Amino acid sequence: MSKLNPEQLEAINHRTGPLLALAGAGSGKTRVITERIINLIRTGVDPQSILAVTFTNKAAAEMRARITKLMSKKPKNLVVSTFHSFGVRVLKSEIDKLGYKKNFTIYSSNDCKTLVRTILKELRINTMNFNEGLFLWYIDNWKNSLIKYDEITPKEDIERMAINVYELYQRYLKGYNALDFNDLINLTIELYIQYPDILEKYQDRFRFIMVDEYQDTNAAQYKLISLLASKYKNIVVVGDDDQSIYAFRGADISNILSFEQEYPDTKVITLSRNYRSTKSILDAAYSVIRNNTQRKDKLVIAEGAKGDPLIVTACEDERDEASYVADSILSKVDSSNISYDDFAILFRMNAQSRSFEEALRIRGIQYSVVGTFQFYERKEIKDILAYLNLFVNPDDEVSLLRVINLPKRGIGAESMNRLNTRSIDDGVSLHDILWKANEMTDIPPKAKAGVKDFLEIIDYYTERFHVDKNDIERPNMYELIQHFLDNINYHNELYNSSDTKEQAVKKIENVDSLLNGIMEYEKYNKNSSLKNYLDKILLMSINDRSDDEDKKKGVMLMSIHSAKGLEFPYVYIAGMEEGLLPHHKSIEEKEIEEERRLCYVAMTRAKSGLTITYCTHRTKMGKVIDINPSIFLEEMQSGIDTSYSEMDKDDFFKSMKERFKV
Repeated sequence: MSKLNPEQLEAINHRTGPLLALAGAGSGKTRVITERIINLIRTGVDPQSILAVTFTNKAAAEMRARITKLMSKKPKNLVVSTFHSFGVRVLKSEIDKLGYKKNFTIYSSNDCKTLVRTILKELRINTMNFNEGLFLWYIDNWKNSLIKYDEITPKEDIERMAINVYELYQRYLKGYNALDFNDLINLTIELYIQYPDILEKYQDRFRFIMVDEYQDTNAAQYKLISLLASKYKNIVVVGDDDQSIYAFRGADISNILSFEQEYPDTKVITLSRNYRSTKSILDAAYSVIRNNTQRKDKLVIAEGAKGDPLIVTACEDERDEASYVADSILSKVDSSNISYDDFAILFRMNAQSRSFEEALRIRGIQYSVVGTFQFYERKEIKDILAYLNLFVNPDDEVSLLRVINLPKRGIGAESMNRLNTRSIDDGVSLHDILWKANEMTDIPPKAKAGVKDFLEIIDYYTERFHVDKNDIERPNMYELIQHFLDNINYHNELYNSSDTKEQAVKKIENVDSLLNGIMEYEKYNKNSSLKNYLDKILLMSINDRSDDEDKKKGVMLMSIHSAKGLEFPYVYIAGMEEGLLPHHKSIEEKEIEEERRLCYVAMTRAKSGLTITYCTHRTKMGKVIDINPSIFLEEMQSGIDTSYSEMDKDDFFKSMKERFKV
């Protein structure tokens, strides 16, 4: 306790009534909850009267472990859990009141997909056009918002279908005595509302309630906590409205902003001391976030030194940006007593990782991609590369099996088994057997038509890619691959196979990044060919795979969303540009405040050094376009009255030198 600052101590010693602890970045907010639990128990509160709720099993486990360590024993009947685990705890005892049996099953996401797939067949909805994940996305959003199927007014045909699926989905779940993850919270709420005596029993049990990361709660989570705390109002919530970045998951920032309206006697404590970042970093981050209107104003104070100035670097394009970052990291490691583990490269979109992965690999810099697959391990990328391998080597059976029915051509598993068997019996390649499929009586007509279509595509592009490079009629590699993707309507395939529109957009961005890489390869390699390009990709991937421990080492590449809650001595934020950060979608929809919070989160991950890069040009869909610096760069300036739009790029960056090393 002696190591805690006055604001932390005030929050920890708070006994009864509502408390809102506004915890700035790096201010030790989770520690406040842990220490408060210990303080309550040591001053006479029965541990079974305490409920602490957080968002992840990992966070809950760490909190329990810290409490046990500091108290030298595990407090009896103390509940530290996630929202979903708490729901399970309640429903195991009470769910029979809602018409379920107590031995209910909790369905995994795959179980839910299987159920929806069955429902789509029953409703005669064509799964070629609509993926089951899309309907689960609608259901998940409605459940997060506590909306039942008979409460929805559809705005378009897809919503009408989704409502029908939702209704059957809920009926089947109950018939199977099964719950999905949303039900664990929603049915607990329903139980409390239908049976006030049960609610009161839990209110009397949990008289002291604490919630971590309160800014990330959705409508259902908010309602659950609100019901539990409504009797005694001994509720402490800790969070930072400036770090609310999960609206796409249903998080509602108004929950933390309106806390004082729900609990008029709220005591507000601001944990303003930052123990992570230098003053230079925090000043710049605050100068950005203060422009949001949906926030509670709080100045975060650096406990450490002023530190080095931020570095802002304008790069020519993605390749130049990746080279600059990789060389900068290499230089710092060579000249200082630091390791690659001290660095992170953050970006708005996962597709940005490709150029950085290649630049790091070329320089032999160890790295890990966090929160997603490495670029060339993503399914959509592996699918395209499988096709390209076939254009070079049609006998590549592994690649053939991967894509023969992509997009769907009616070539089912049974037909493929028969073709495989024939290939083995005749001792010839599967590719050669496909040419004989039309003669085989045990292959259905639809599969034969699909095989014919597949072979025509492989044959056509194999021939085109083998045309002499000096042939003036030969299109460049980028154009030919783009033509192929258009030919098989690959973008539509990505939409149809994705669970959400947002997921499809990310996949398309990855494909665009792959094509940009191919364009770069042709531009900078005189002896470019499809074979040489594929060899380059293979050689870059050799020895990259390692065990789980090794994957945790080296420079960390991750999206800003994945970086929340983490910290690194040195951070590079890539692509600080209009259209990337802030994302073009937020600009179009005039919803820029969450993008500003993303920028703030990214900046406050850095402890000692922060470098921001942006490109003056980027390649998008095969076209090189001019790029403007992000508005957030302009907001980092304190004394600049003239907006960027009134200056050219050179003047803008000259004006930045008062505060930054540019």
